Amino acid sequence: MKFNLITIFYFLLTCFSVAQENFTVDEVEKKFIHHFFLAEKHKALEEYDKAILEYENCLKLKPEESSIFFEMGKIFFSKGIMEESLDFTNQAASLSPNNKWYLYLLQEIFYQTSDKKNQARIWKKLISLDAENEIYYLELIKNYLSSDQIKLALKEITKAQKLFKNNTELIILEADAYLTKNQFEKSIRVLNDANVKEPKNLIYLQKLSELYIQKSEYELALSVYDKILKLDSENPTALLTSHKILQTQSKFIEELELFLKIFKSNQINVDQKINVLFDIFSDNKKIEKYKDHIPDVLRQCIINYPEQVLFYVLLGDYELLHNNIDESLNNYEKAYSYGLKDKLLYEKILNINLVKQEFNKVLMYSKESIEHFPYSPVFPFYQGLAFMYLNDYNSSIESFNNSMEYVFDDLTLKSELHASLGDVYHKINEDILSDEQYELALSINPNYIVVLNNYSYYLSLRGGIDNLLKAEKMIEKCIFLTKENPQPSFLDTYAWVLFQLSIIEQDSNKKIEKLNSSKKIMISCFENGGGSAVMYEHYGDILFELKDLEGAKKNWLESIKKYPKNENLKEKIKNL
Repeated sequence: MKFNLITIFYFLLTCFSVAQENFTVDEVEKKFIHHFFLAEKHKALEEYDKAILEYENCLKLKPEESSIFFEMGKIFFSKGIMEESLDFTNQAASLSPNNKWYLYLLQEIFYQTSDKKNQARIWKKLISLDAENEIYYLELIKNYLSSDQIKLALKEITKAQKLFKNNTELIILEADAYLTKNQFEKSIRVLNDANVKEPKNLIYLQKLSELYIQKSEYELALSVYDKILKLDSENPTALLTSHKILQTQSKFIEELELFLKIFKSNQINVDQKINVLFDIFSDNKKIEKYKDHIPDVLRQCIINYPEQVLFYVLLGDYELLHNNIDESLNNYEKAYSYGLKDKLLYEKILNINLVKQEFNKVLMYSKESIEHFPYSPVFPFYQGLAFMYLNDYNSSIESFNNSMEYVFDDLTLKSELHASLGDVYHKINEDILSDEQYELALSINPNYIVVLNNYSYYLSLRGGIDNLLKAEKMIEKCIFLTKENPQPSFLDTYAWVLFQLSIIEQDSNKKIEKLNSSKKIMISCFENGGGSAVMYEHYGDILFELKDLEGAKKNWLESIKKYPKNENLKEKIKNL
């Protein structure tokens, strides 16, 4: 605003100086100056409608004053009214056809209205006024290229090259012109010739490499990138693209060399480095290739970009992939400490703490994650699990029910919630509610092997022919579903269900048959890694019923070793 006022006062001072020299200012001039001053004042205050009225008053006094048309054209341009702006600016240019400022405004109007034909006309007019201005030529050539007038573009390039020798931008435009016509070889020849004259000009080499990439001539592209890297050893495009190309070839030594250079380079920004890592982490084969170098690269990134939390997360993911859960958790928690409140990060931290049986930490993180993501069902689910393992069953039920309120399309989580509620209700001896939840879980996922096992086992503990037959049917399905990867706990349940059925079996032959099947399954249980106190106790019970008292005592004693507080089993051994 101050600049505008200074301009006005300068204009007035000039007018009055002229007036003093001529000793008189006529009435028309006085009125013109008066209205012009008011127009400029209103324009400075952004009172454009008032300014236009005053400019119109100026035109009534001096209808062929081009500068007034120009000023009105500028106002309408600033308001986005291009039709009015064009009309007034055209009138200004017709009154003063060689005024460059009027032509510049016309050029801006034609740019805004995408009128390429008139843009070209204005550039040619400007060239006629100033034939040595290379910008005018460059813009005219770009205009022709963008409107597919390649012959006209090449014609202007030829003219311009006579005026401006070895102009880099002209050479690139010439290459682009041939490229637009799919004349790759001519485009490449132009760039190669330019490179011979200026071998250290990176612009030519970069453009040449782009052409080779476009033609899928990757070996030639690599050779050009090699030249670029000799001139600029940390050139981002050369490093990143060469690395990308080498990933598709069996040249891991060269690929690795570039990979390490990328992460040492100060010219490659942090986002570009992250993209390289994402590309690797999205492919297990690539992770395997780089596994010996990823940790060091990530640690270096952490040193260079200590507040870039993503590197902690990626290092955490890498460690988790290699089962280093303590290191993984350490990095996730560092990302968290730097302020990353990401849903997936919370899930990873919660899951690891749950595996580590750090249930109080699970409660702490789940409480905070619920505050940040109140409508996400997964966090009250984790909270419910922690309460359950801490034997706070009422709080656990409340958390699971809270989670259930926000489960809509995630059927897997819904079935897990019903299963977990079934577990809790079983622990507080609410068998009807427990069975109801297990049934709901299986109605969503009939092949839910954990529920098939647990539900079956709990029914076997209650006994009764109906419960045992239902338990047998479920555990047989569970065993069938896991036959390719037998689980000792499932085999133990199967053996125990058959054992319980043998106890109530009236037919002695069938009884022995079930006991022998139960024994065989327990042997398989141990062969597949079983070895808990409960398993040894179950096996002892089976052998006892088979009259193998020595075998029963041996397994019961093994169970006592693993769980010395089992007083009931001690009493059984005593009474043997």
